[in-house]
Amino acid sequence: MENQITPLTFSEKNAASSFGDMKAGHVGIRTTQYDEILHWYQENLDFRIIHKWKVGEIKLAFIAPPNDNNFIIEIICYDSAENPYTETEKSGYNHLSFSVDNLDQTIEHLTKKNITINRSFSVPAIGLRVAFITDPFGNTIEFCDELK
Repeated sequence: MENQITPLTFSEKNAASSFGDMKAGHVGIRTTQYDEILHWYQENLDFRIIHKWKVGEIKLAFIAPPNDNNFIIEIICYDSAENPYTETEKSGYNHLSFSVDNLDQTIEHLTKKNITINRSFSVPAIGLRVAFITDPFGNTIEFCDELK
């Protein structure tokens, strides 16, 4: 049997959704080797460093593919003293992020669906407000909007 190529077909957009303003934001990756991971993405995949900052002992960076401003990877490097993760969790996937137009409204919609907001705070270093939830499978999801 020969493999057939089947193009992706999307179902119609849901214009009535309470979450209709949600757009892909970024994926967070934890590491214990901040400089090394940034160097690897730059040297091997031509990623660009968009922004670097520090919060306490946590080093962070946004990086993007060479010709795409619509996808970002957030690099998160915890100092060993501040790392909340076990030895086996120190590197790898951390969270999926979505940008929204109004974080307060998104939090309200999530709360109406009995979804717990784990934490919410402002990140002035990158001009964002963020809120985190966890899906039933243990995956962390972030929602963010611009600080006003």
